[in-house]
Amino acid sequence: MDTTLHNQPTWTLSRKVSFRFFCCLFILYIFPFPVNDIPFNREIDKINTHILAWYYAIWENVQTFWHWLIPRVGKSVFKKPITIFTNGSGDTTYDYILLLTQVFISLIICVVWSIADKKRKSYEVAWYWLCVLVRYYMAGMMLGYGFAKVFHLQMPYPYLSRLLQPYGDSSPMGLVWTYVGQSKAFSILVGLSEVCCGLLLFFRKTTLAGALLSLVVMGNIVVINFCYDVPVKLFSSVLEIMSLYLTANYWKELYRLFIRHQPGVLINYGQPYFKKKWQRITVKGLKLLFIADALFYNMTDNMAASKEYGDNRPRPPLYGIYNSALITRNKDTIPPLLTDTSHWKQIVIQFADYATIKLMNDTAKNYNFKIDTLNRTAVVYLTSDTLDKTTFRYTADSATLTLTGKMKNDSLYMRFIKYDTKKFRLMNRGFHWINEYPYNR
Repeated sequence: MDTTLHNQPTWTLSRKVSFRFFCCLFILYIFPFPVNDIPFNREIDKINTHILAWYYAIWENVQTFWHWLIPRVGKSVFKKPITIFTNGSGDTTYDYILLLTQVFISLIICVVWSIADKKRKSYEVAWYWLCVLVRYYMAGMMLGYGFAKVFHLQMPYPYLSRLLQPYGDSSPMGLVWTYVGQSKAFSILVGLSEVCCGLLLFFRKTTLAGALLSLVVMGNIVVINFCYDVPVKLFSSVLEIMSLYLTANYWKELYRLFIRHQPGVLINYGQPYFKKKWQRITVKGLKLLFIADALFYNMTDNMAASKEYGDNRPRPPLYGIYNSALITRNKDTIPPLLTDTSHWKQIVIQFADYATIKLMNDTAKNYNFKIDTLNRTAVVYLTSDTLDKTTFRYTADSATLTLTGKMKNDSLYMRFIKYDTKKFRLMNRGFHWINEYPYNR
């Protein structure tokens, strides 16, 4: 490979320093990507899981290192004990200290690098490969989140429990999930915008278009994450910074074109020239494999997940919302008093083997609710108490559900009326081309 680029300009000091810093930061943040991302690795694992197991075990040491270092930094520098690592939340104390540590390490390396390499005029080749690394990382992330929305999985239709939740009791994040999930079309459009970002970022000639679109798309996501307390603030902000970095080389020309309305030329950044044919074929082959891998797994995984978890997932037996109509305890009718915390007000069955039971004071409790459709029985017990189990016999039709059994020392008979979820305004309003008056409820 020819490691020189034609017409290399002499970089300003500020550009050289900023490159050194962001090069260190992005690599620290992204690593071990891309070396741990072998295209079609799962297909290889189907042949034999031992083929790649040793290789991936190597890169697990990277996370092990951070899990060793960051709690020590948190305790000694920030006086913050860390016991919770990245989970469904990407904004844990661990994540903040991890990012701050990576910034600090990058600054130190940048200073040493600047002193040791102060005579270098530019980093055109290194900058090109850094942009490639950032482009492909961002593209993979955008495709992942985008396809999850296209298949209506990340933010699905509101669950039954969400429909019953008082509006004021929903969290800001829950409000966002309901807002996006209620409209499948909106979810698809938002997802397609992210997919477009990813696809454009894969190619050098469309990098600017992809980065500019990512600035807008990710900018909107960053604002939502901050304003609605969605715990992906750090990650989305880093992706926004990466988008800015990819567009940085074009800022002057964009300003000249769109602000000053003067003639300008947007020139794609150059790439190293591969002299040998096998090198060019290898690079293009790896690129096609990476893109094919990203598209194949994102589409097949989401298609499979949509059948298992999505809108068309199989409904569990007795799926629905049931409102209490009659409860007798030891043959005595129990009045629905708000102070009676033993009285079941509602049963919500939305997932297999589980139910949410709401009491008269509107306290909700999660129960294991294992249904045997053959024997027409349901074994019910609190998820926090697996020893105290009750077996009910049930009868059900399209309108009612009855449960009979003995809970502790009491014989119970409970009859519930099934609620038609289509009666919820959120689910039955639909779309209207013509609205003679606003319908804001």
